[in-house]
Amino acid sequence: MLPKKLYQSRLERISHVARDTYILTLENKELSQNARAGQFIEVKVPHCAEILWRRPFSIHNTDPENGLVHLLFHAVGRGTIALTMLEQNSDVEILGPLGNHFSYADNLQRALVVAGGLGIAPFVLMLRELEERHIPMLLFYGVGSKNQFCGLSQFERYADVHLSTMDGSHGYHGLVTDMLTDFLDKNPARQHWSLFVCGPTPMLRAVQDVSRTYNIAAQVSVETIMACGFGACVGCAVPMKNPIPGKKEYYLACKDGPVFDINEIIIDD
Repeated sequence: MLPKKLYQSRLERISHVARDTYILTLENKELSQNARAGQFIEVKVPHCAEILWRRPFSIHNTDPENGLVHLLFHAVGRGTIALTMLEQNSDVEILGPLGNHFSYADNLQRALVVAGGLGIAPFVLMLRELEERHIPMLLFYGVGSKNQFCGLSQFERYADVHLSTMDGSHGYHGLVTDMLTDFLDKNPARQHWSLFVCGPTPMLRAVQDVSRTYNIAAQVSVETIMACGFGACVGCAVPMKNPIPGKKEYYLACKDGPVFDINEIIIDD
């Protein structure tokens, strides 16, 4: 019998959704019903004995009615490329759901979601959770070029979507954080707003500055190496902003996160 949280799941399908970007859909009724936005799953790459560690993926979306879990990922390394070659109905061993999740204040009046590149991964599920609470949502989504956008139609179903590209091929030409600050400058009434953020480190640092400058609470899902998923390897250390003297200077993203108050951590390369 498999230990708790360790599952054998059936591969429903793999979909190519953007440049080098795929959605892995797994059948797992229990996970589909219990997962929360911000949590992640560790996937063992089948038929690759030389790949020892599971690969971590944010839970992109769930379909509880049909018992499905969707994972969004880039096929850029040996393990993730191997996943794109799996056949339908393959058995896939997964561990999860792991980590904490985004939380929503009772007085939240508007949610500003900021995603850079694959940082969009946790936010379909989050937007669904916020819709159930009838919270107005804006999504600021930035990529390098327009062929990297994925799932725009489903995001537009839940949120007012603002898009940016670094090459100017679609939407705002420039950094997604510049687009965000332009919006905040034009909307001074920001009481009970919150930022929810995921993306590359330079973007996270910029949003941390935005949070302080505009006095807006922010939660961030960090992107770091989480090899084991439960704190044994200690490979996902995140520096604490105010360490406990003589006790603790780092969080572990897999156990204490991956979601943090953006001003409780030091965001660095």
